Amino acid sequence: MMTNESLLAKKQREMGFLHHFHHLGYDLIDLGVVEKFEWTQLSHDDLHLMLNRHKWQSGDKLFALRSDWTNAIVRYRKQYHLRADKIAYSGPVYSLLKERHQLGVETFTDSIPKQIEVLGDMITFMEKELELYLSVAVVSHNKLLKKILSPRELEDPSVRKFICERNQDALKHRLGADHPLIGLMDQAPTEQAGYLKEHYPELTGHLNELAEWEATLKSKNVDYVYADMLALPNQSYYKGIFIQLYGENQTEPVASGGQYTSSSKAFGMAINN
Repeated sequence: MMTNESLLAKKQREMGFLHHFHHLGYDLIDLGVVEKFEWTQLSHDDLHLMLNRHKWQSGDKLFALRSDWTNAIVRYRKQYHLRADKIAYSGPVYSLLKERHQLGVETFTDSIPKQIEVLGDMITFMEKELELYLSVAVVSHNKLLKKILSPRELEDPSVRKFICERNQDALKHRLGADHPLIGLMDQAPTEQAGYLKEHYPELTGHLNELAEWEATLKSKNVDYVYADMLALPNQSYYKGIFIQLYGENQTEPVASGGQYTSSSKAFGMAINN
């Protein structure tokens, strides 16, 4: 149970976030926590997210508690033809396992410098306003494993589990010792990008983009920036770079985000409270 002081501190942090990004020129948005869907209009991402949502049906309509802000904003933006380039939001999301409160930003542009600027705005807020010391950043690109694994392998829960665990022996048994993923895992982390460029030259552009974001994060005074060639995105809609930020001595990310596609390319980052 929250004390008066902790409740006030939480609300002040939320208002401070919204005021901060309002003054930076972001449009503020607030959406209802109950979302309505049409069965015939559910996207692939909608269907994927439904597996972890509180949902119910009434007549021919499907309703669900909001489980992800980005997905909700994208659908709202398309439905009402919202033209805002940069959005800030604050509010709860509900999964089957827990409730979280997110403070987040989205930008709808294919300009990498503009996306990087939004990432910088978020890191600056975390460091200066929340006094949150960022110790580690992990950055990856979802195109890498999509090239190395077949669609069936990529969707296999066992394969995904073993990749997250870096369980090379189990992956050898599941995929075969000569699978290209095993060849990648045999390389030292510092050699993996070079290995991919050599064996998959068509990935060079994505790897160069990854290096650009890695350099950006290093310039933001994050202690350790790690380019992970084996990372799996925590959201199915990520279509490019995805990032996780960690505080000192923390095993769960304090913020995460990445590139996705709305009506145009986009980038978002959210702080989890």
